[in-house]
Amino acid sequence: MGYYDLDEILADGQKIPCRFTISVPGLGYLENNPGKPVIQNTKLDLPLWLAEILAICEIQSDQNDPKEDPDQPTYFVELIQPDFYSSKIINAIKTNALKIDLHQLLPYFYKLSVKWGSMFNDTELMAIVQEMFKQRACAINDYSSDNNHLQLLNSEFGLQLDETERMLFQK
Repeated sequence: MGYYDLDEILADGQKIPCRFTISVPGLGYLENNPGKPVIQNTKLDLPLWLAEILAICEIQSDQNDPKEDPDQPTYFVELIQPDFYSSKIINAIKTNALKIDLHQLLPYFYKLSVKWGSMFNDTELMAIVQEMFKQRACAINDYSSDNNHLQLLNSEFGLQLDETERMLFQK
C-alpha cells in the first residue's frame, strides 16, 4: 500500500500495549500527567507507529553503571502481546473463523496482523490469520456471487467483516 493509504494510517493508529523499560522525563502527557516523567515499568497503550519506533530505538547505556549489562541492548519500550492475539481469540479463530466479529475485535485486524507478524517473525500467527482469511474470503465470494450484494452488508456476517474484507467484497 502507499504512504497516503488511509487504511494504513488508521491501522498504524491502533493502540498496542507497551511497557516502558526506563523512566523518561517529560512524557507524562502520554498518561495525562503533563510535565511529569513516565516511570519505568509503566504500561501504556500507544499507537502502533509510535510503539514500533520506541521498541526498536536502542538507548546508549552508561558504561559506569554496574547494574547494566553492556552486551544487552536497552530499548524505550517493550511491546506486550495485545488482547486480540490472546490464546482465547486464536482458539476461537481455529475453531470457527466465520463466527469471529473482526470489526468489533479490531477494524484493521488483517493489516495489524501482518505488521505484528513481521515485527516478531511470528509464523504461527501468520499461518492462522492466513487460513482465517481464506475461509472468510470463500464466504465473501459466496455472498458476492449472489445478485443481491446488499445482502452481505446487512447480514450478521457482513457486519463482522474487517476493513480489508469489506474492500475485498466491494471489488
